[in-house]
Amino acid sequence: MSLRGVVPPLVTPFREGGALDRQGLEENLESLKRHRFAGFLVLGSSGEAQSLDEDEKLALIATARRCLAGRFLLAGTGMESTQATIALTRKAADQGIDAALVLTPHYYRTRMTDEALRRHFEAVADASPVPVYLYSVPAFTGLPWPAGLAETLAGHPRIVGIKESSGDVGLLSRIVDGVPPSFEVACGSAAVFYPSLCTGASGGVLGIANCLPDVTTALYDAVLDGDHGRARRLQAALLPLASAVSSRWGVAGLKAGMDEAGLRGGVLRAPLLPVTDPERDEIRSLLAAARAALA
Repeated sequence: MSLRGVVPPLVTPFREGGALDRQGLEENLESLKRHRFAGFLVLGSSGEAQSLDEDEKLALIATARRCLAGRFLLAGTGMESTQATIALTRKAADQGIDAALVLTPHYYRTRMTDEALRRHFEAVADASPVPVYLYSVPAFTGLPWPAGLAETLAGHPRIVGIKESSGDVGLLSRIVDGVPPSFEVACGSAAVFYPSLCTGASGGVLGIANCLPDVTTALYDAVLDGDHGRARRLQAALLPLASAVSSRWGVAGLKAGMDEAGLRGGVLRAPLLPVTDPERDEIRSLLAAARAALA
């Protein structure tokens, strides 16, 4: 069980008014688990984790664990303090997660030096009952990942990999070059999934895998098979939707894409707003174009 393959970061369905829609999550999982995913991530950025309280987070983990018996389940447990991150990681482990994904603390970003981050991640890993993956997503944190930090942390026995979501293939390549082969470096940006795999990424944690499971897994398989022509075609087909979701629509676009794919995207938690009707039409068109590349 690892990040060697495609992992969808699950969205969190909400009902009108903002309550959790756990039934919606269960229905999504029943559909998604039929695909050849390496595992599943709950409480990532696509899951609106920053808008959830602790009880909601633990309830979502419990729901996912029940639905995904025997499958690799990763949960986002990063908080702004080391103490809070350790506490949530332990509680998530009690709910049966296989590994924790720990976001870089970033509110006091000017003080988040390499040394501060090293101490934070090592303290979390020392206290964690489960393996730890690092999580870099500068689009949300405003904190670029120091390439050498992964190499330093890779020596910890419970720090087993990183999800690098900047979309900077050069940075991902430098991380891959600096860590041992057993340390998993997963791409978190579908827009650069293929080139990331070519530079040594272990797999991808890709939001659009929720609505394009067959295309994303087919791209991964094509690279494994050495069929780079097919992989490039699939990457080109994914690029318009991946770029639009990451740079224009965010979670709102991903949830709309899931609705269009017959899953439960659901409403967003305020203050996030849904996409407009014309944007939804565009998403529908981009989904159809990406699926056509499988023919």
